[in-house]
Amino acid sequence: MWSVRILSGPQTGQIFDLKLGKNVFGRGANCDVKILSVGISKEHCEIHVYKDKAMIVDLKSSNGTFVNGVKIQHSIVKLGDKLSLFDVIMDVIPAPDLRPKVTVPQVSRSARTQQSVATFNHGSAKQIAFQAEASQFPQTQMQQSLDPSASVTQAPSESIVPLKDKIENYIENVVMASIYKLSSVLPFKQVLLGFILLLVLMVTLLSLSPLTTITKESNFQEASKRAKSVARALARLNETALAADQFAGLNVAEALKEDGITEALIVSQADGSIVAPSEIAGRESAKPLISQIRKEQRSMVARIDSKTIGASQPIGTYDLATGETKIKFHAVVYYDVSSLNVDDGRVISLFMQTLVIASILGSILYFIFSRLIQYPISSLNKQIDTALREKTDRAEVFVDYPVFQQLVGNVNLMLNRLAHSTESMDSAKPKQNRDIEFANMVKMLNQPGLVVSQQNIIIAVNHQFEQLSQMSKDMLLNQNYSSITDAALMQNIEALISRAGASPFERHFDRIPFSQYECEISIQACLGSDGLLEYYFIVLNRIEEKS
Repeated sequence: MWSVRILSGPQTGQIFDLKLGKNVFGRGANCDVKILSVGISKEHCEIHVYKDKAMIVDLKSSNGTFVNGVKIQHSIVKLGDKLSLFDVIMDVIPAPDLRPKVTVPQVSRSARTQQSVATFNHGSAKQIAFQAEASQFPQTQMQQSLDPSASVTQAPSESIVPLKDKIENYIENVVMASIYKLSSVLPFKQVLLGFILLLVLMVTLLSLSPLTTITKESNFQEASKRAKSVARALARLNETALAADQFAGLNVAEALKEDGITEALIVSQADGSIVAPSEIAGRESAKPLISQIRKEQRSMVARIDSKTIGASQPIGTYDLATGETKIKFHAVVYYDVSSLNVDDGRVISLFMQTLVIASILGSILYFIFSRLIQYPISSLNKQIDTALREKTDRAEVFVDYPVFQQLVGNVNLMLNRLAHSTESMDSAKPKQNRDIEFANMVKMLNQPGLVVSQQNIIIAVNHQFEQLSQMSKDMLLNQNYSSITDAALMQNIEALISRAGASPFERHFDRIPFSQYECEISIQACLGSDGLLEYYFIVLNRIEEKS
């Protein structure tokens, strides 16, 4: 199970063990953990303990419940978390049965006897003292001193570090060490901007790589279609001349006019010799793809190299001997794929456009990240300045990040200790919560009364004033006195506050009529320990009519 340890307040150092199930914290007598502080509600919060976790729930307390400096309604609690109930800070620790125990070696009875005998027997004093000293050691140490090999056999085996911890240690101590050093040499914003620019450049370059690959594949597919189409057109153009054995009328020049066609041939199926063009007719072609075409005798498209596509179309002629059409020639074309490539100017233009877009997005990302990092730190810094100036012990950062929550918890603990140490130096008595003090004083009155702070906020009213103003306590408390719906009453209070502020050591009076009777309204300014005006105490007394 778990326990909580009080770190501030009059119960500092006390430890309360938590039981399974519900544990109620508060000032009430029925609470499981009773906290002695005026700012704690009667039932302030609950901690529900289960076998594998614990959860804290705020019971709509007046001053709130905080976990690691963050105000919560309900939250999971872990070991080491700092819990704050108003001005009382506590931490969650293991229960006594889970805490490490320190065993103290006991001196045996025989050793004590030998020590007592040694005072009378001076002749054997050294021997008895040695025996007494040896008996104080644990048994395992005695065995190791007598048997050196025992220390080897009984030595604890080295703990095996998990792979995850090894990786985290390597990243933290090796990889990130240089980055941490960089941030200590250069301003933090420059380091962050440098990494954002590096990210922009890498994204730009990496985005061009798949684009280039896709473009190449697209070019090869388009080149294959064009080469195949040109080869079919070349076969149809020369089919009639080849059927009549009119080789002089063969024409491959039309195919060469097509963009990207580097060479066009008509090859014989029999021996692979070139039939057209006429200037190289009769030669045996050593071109790639020719031998494969003659073997398979079908229409083909193949990639010759990284820049060339080869396509063929068989040409059949009628054989008088067999009465069948046989493939005797092939129309072959070679297409240069680079003719479809995008020129360098367009590539550079595309690169620049991508870089500009990535830079704009990177600038936005840098702005957001820098502000996101700066906000909780600057907010915490301002709250610490305010706490040190006003001697308060509360700082809050609403960031759901364990490191920040732990930092705020430690800061609150330090502020609390500093505030209490300062109070103990200023006065032997603890500083009271005057809001509660005045609220109790107003309740003791039989006449309508209220207390207004120096900031013109109503901090206390009694039931009689609620009836007189016809406004409930919830409508008045923590509101400006101008929220009073009775305009005449509000104006009287305003005038009296102005007079009391000018002369705080005098009691000031005024009269105000109501529908039932007339009242005398009086005000007294209340000063704090530093001599500054803090509150206005206002009372309305009914004026009895003279008979």
